[in-house]
Amino acid sequence: MRQSVTWPTTSYFTIEELQDMNSKFINITLRVRLTNAIEDGKVAEIGAMSGGKGRPRKVFSLTPITQTVLNKARKNEINLVENVDKLINVINVSSKPAIIPIIPIATPTAAIAG
Repeated sequence: MRQSVTWPTTSYFTIEELQDMNSKFINITLRVRLTNAIEDGKVAEIGAMSGGKGRPRKVFSLTPITQTVLNKARKNEINLVENVDKLINVINVSSKPAIIPIIPIATPTAAIAG
């Protein structure tokens, strides 16, 4: 039976937090699931958290990434990845009304008897 990962509901998370939530997983299995989720576009790496000594801890977020998530990460001094703003899902909205052409529909005409 395939176990499913419990993803955090917080704005962002580290692998350590993910492991705490999914203690039933072996470390490498959980990392593979995280990698697969990144490749599938369900999760994105947004930055790294300095912990003093050693490597900085990578920080992830579920997609779609919002500006609010990035603002919170900046506020909490997370070093964001280069070009992180490209991770935000942007939808262009035009204030210009769409022009829809009106095409007259041909209707059958009745024959006039003379």
